[in-house]
Amino acid sequence: MDLLAGKAMTPVVSGRHATLRRVTSVGTRDTQLNRLWGAVCAFAGIFFLLWALSWLNASVLHEDLQNHCADLHTARFPFEKSCTHEDGTVEGANSVLFDGIFFGSMAAGVGCLGAAFMVEAGRRT
Repeated sequence: MDLLAGKAMTPVVSGRHATLRRVTSVGTRDTQLNRLWGAVCAFAGIFFLLWALSWLNASVLHEDLQNHCADLHTARFPFEKSCTHEDGTVEGANSVLFDGIFFGSMAAGVGCLGAAFMVEAGRRT
């Protein structure tokens, strides 16, 4: 730490000479940006994996549900095909936890994407 300027200094060796250079926040912004893009990719991966699982559940596992159900419910986002029986039981519906993770990963991904754009915009000014 340079006591006179109050700025952090890092040694830089070029050729035969060693000098001190100030540490800038550019490296910190790049690290933040990389972490944000990683989070965006992770949340998008979770979102698309759950979307594929909901399609698999509705279109493959519960394909014949309409053949033996009088009260059929379908949804497109996320995919769902469910049946409510006379005794009140529900067959084929997505769980609350599944829907929470699905929509939560979508919201978190959008939030991280917005933060990444803000960091990038701040870096360009």
